[in-house]
Amino acid sequence: MSQKEREELHQLWAGLVAEFRASGLGQAQWARRNGYNVRHLQYWLRKFPATDATASETATWMPVAVASDQEATPSLVVRVGSAVIDVLPGFDPDLLRAVVRTLA
Repeated sequence: MSQKEREELHQLWAGLVAEFRASGLGQAQWARRNGYNVRHLQYWLRKFPATDATASETATWMPVAVASDQEATPSLVVRVGSAVIDVLPGFDPDLLRAVVRTLA
């Protein structure tokens, strides 16, 4: 392969890697949809590592609410042999009965 062909291939995959990163798809899914071998995509992803700028452009941040210990939902822990069942408010009593019978 000539130097020019290598440069063209490099440019082609630079664009394809950018398209993949912008797509939001998984590697296998993107490769299948676009007619490429997933191993080739993985190879070129290593050649073009994501920069911090690229990563921040594609990252999606979601708000997270963290409950304090005082706000934690009360639960009941049931131990049957080596099994541990954490029973939360709103549980199905019939289901719990059936599970305990099965484990006993």
